[in-house]
Amino acid sequence: MDIRQLEAFVAVMTIGSITGAAKLLARSQPAISRQIQDLELDLGEALLHRNGPKVTPTELGYVLYEEAERIVNGVRRIQQQARRTAAVPSAPLLISATSALSLGVVAPALAQCGEALEGHKIELLSMRPEKVVSDVQHGLADVGVCSLPLDHQQICVHWIAEVPCMAVVPESHPLAALDVVPIEALARERVVGMHNPHRLKQHIDSALHQAGAPALHSDVETNSSMNAQALVRAGLGVAILDPVTLLGAPLQGLSYRALDVHIPFHFGAISVQGKNLCAPALLLLEALRRHAAALDGCRMHDAQAMAGVCLSPISMP
Repeated sequence: MDIRQLEAFVAVMTIGSITGAAKLLARSQPAISRQIQDLELDLGEALLHRNGPKVTPTELGYVLYEEAERIVNGVRRIQQQARRTAAVPSAPLLISATSALSLGVVAPALAQCGEALEGHKIELLSMRPEKVVSDVQHGLADVGVCSLPLDHQQICVHWIAEVPCMAVVPESHPLAALDVVPIEALARERVVGMHNPHRLKQHIDSALHQAGAPALHSDVETNSSMNAQALVRAGLGVAILDPVTLLGAPLQGLSYRALDVHIPFHFGAISVQGKNLCAPALLLLEALRRHAAALDGCRMHDAQAMAGVCLSPISMP
């Protein structure tokens, strides 16, 4: 397996055809076909279904595509860095974050850094929390920002921020007329739920249990708070979401209301354990901490309190 094979596979997956991939990479069609076949031979399984000039991914192709794309991008970054001249001495600042935190925390924190980061190339990639951790672990990101909890020996959590979740309802919904939405009222509604059972969802379930309310009825679930907002606006239900998304990318037609119970959303900044961070990374970490601490209702916690804070019982405000 070599990088040219992975480049060919990523290009075919991106464009959808051998012909288009050949044009994109300035290679011949036979060369692209041969490189894909060699990669499949190395893996022992097919990556693509062939149908004339068009191709579709196999199940393995779908699984491997994201990781292959990350490897190709990583090699390109190495090549770019090797070609840098003395006029551009610093490496890029690599940041991985969930979509919500990219919008609501990372972007404004970068703006706070202002001229201090002028001249530094910045790469911000959005992904699932698990991928953020993986990027940091494998050196593909200098700084990660993701939801908590997490417990990895190779990961240093710099701080923990706790902010209260909010109810999201259409502007025309009766609950939009309330300043504070009772959790029991949401239990009577059709709710757009979050897919991961070990993060926000478990806090919502705990709050309902303590309030003596029935479990939420979620016909529609998503792994993205941005998707959840869009689904609420489309009339598919109401939602309980972290306030970071709502600050970073509020949608017209929606109302955001406080809840009568404190449902915490925890997030933090991470880096790999034992690594000496560059000056821009240290600057960003401090800006992230300051911006998080300034969020409405935010409580900052020491990273050593991970288990007690992120897994603590839900409380009434």
